[in-house]
Amino acid sequence: MKQDKEYWDKKVETMPMEELFQRQFQTLRRYIEYAYTKSPYYRRILQEKKVRPSDITSLDDYYENFPFITKSILIENQRRNPPLGDLLAVDQKELRKLYETAGPIFLPFTNEDYDLETSRYAHAYYSCGARKGDIVDVTVTYHWTLAGTVLDDAFGKVGCAVIPGGPGQSRTHAKNIKETKATVLCAFPSFAAQIGEAAREIGLDPLKDFSLRLAIVMGEVRSEDSKKALSRSLNVDVREVYGTTELALVAYECQEGGGLHLNGEVVFETVDPKTGKHLPYGEPGEIVATSFTKRALPIIRYRTGDLVGPLKMETCACGRTTAKMPRILGRASDIAKVKGIFVVPRQVENVITKFPQLGRYQIVVDHPKTVDTLAIAIEYKEEIDLEKMKQLLVNELREEINLTAEVRLMREGTMSGDAPILDDRRKN
Repeated sequence: MKQDKEYWDKKVETMPMEELFQRQFQTLRRYIEYAYTKSPYYRRILQEKKVRPSDITSLDDYYENFPFITKSILIENQRRNPPLGDLLAVDQKELRKLYETAGPIFLPFTNEDYDLETSRYAHAYYSCGARKGDIVDVTVTYHWTLAGTVLDDAFGKVGCAVIPGGPGQSRTHAKNIKETKATVLCAFPSFAAQIGEAAREIGLDPLKDFSLRLAIVMGEVRSEDSKKALSRSLNVDVREVYGTTELALVAYECQEGGGLHLNGEVVFETVDPKTGKHLPYGEPGEIVATSFTKRALPIIRYRTGDLVGPLKMETCACGRTTAKMPRILGRASDIAKVKGIFVVPRQVENVITKFPQLGRYQIVVDHPKTVDTLAIAIEYKEEIDLEKMKQLLVNELREEINLTAEVRLMREGTMSGDAPILDDRRKN
């Protein structure tokens, strides 16, 4: 189903990496100067650190001296200074839209902000394969949050016609996809799968009755197996985008697949999720980013809490030179690093769910002597060949997480009811 190799912004998407970094830094310097001048919050925190914008002369200076901002900081700032806190950097008369996100956090937009936001997503959707003339079923919420309206207008910039379906009513979505001959589905992965199931419940066969060729998904941690299953279920290419409500679009998957290209207009880095220490470009860690889309409420060096594996640095077959990130592994707070490798509950679960005889599990990390140890305790529901199952699981887990774990099998009901999925005993 691959289409032509076209670009939304060829200059940026195919720019040599070092040149791109310089371009990003120049934009970043202007953004920091703007925030320092216009936002009381940024002026205060930089003065507290005795840092002026002119002191930041390179990306290394930025990584070393510029403080993080987090969701909790945004929530507390607006709670203390309602409604928009002291991050606001424009006169209220310039605001045109206000959205709410979990927290709650209220995100204000000027007309310029909104145009930038929708343009970023239009870039992503075009790169995923959406084209002028497509009919798109947008299945995310249109109320309070920015998702529905922003994505709707982004597809409009690509030249698509949009069905503003919103969430829920999966059977209605299935009927309308058939009747309108929709070609693109924009959804959370779980809801996209639900639409396929709903279609079969009402006597439709997605493989014969749907005209879909592309599903663009976002917002949930999922496995490669589930992505392939969705592709088979709806007979579509599945492409993914990644962003956060606070940041806007960060990365998108091109028609070649195999990871998400970083948007060249975003300063992207990873940090150690425990210490916050900046990591060399390309190393796995917690995603931190600045996207420049918000003039009303600048958000600089935002810690997302999302953990990602190592970047792919080589030029993609599509011709884009921007680095590619793999799928999100999970939340940094739920993950342990063992012998330099992140152990993610979701990856362990991917292995265990292959075996219906198995049930609850717990990841146990320890450091009894000089090295970290990793054990996976797993309950079994019925009689099994314990040694055979252990060896099978050791091999499967090694393939999935790139570590050899000790597997401890125990009868169902052995684990405490309140046992956490991750027991990191190195903290004690």
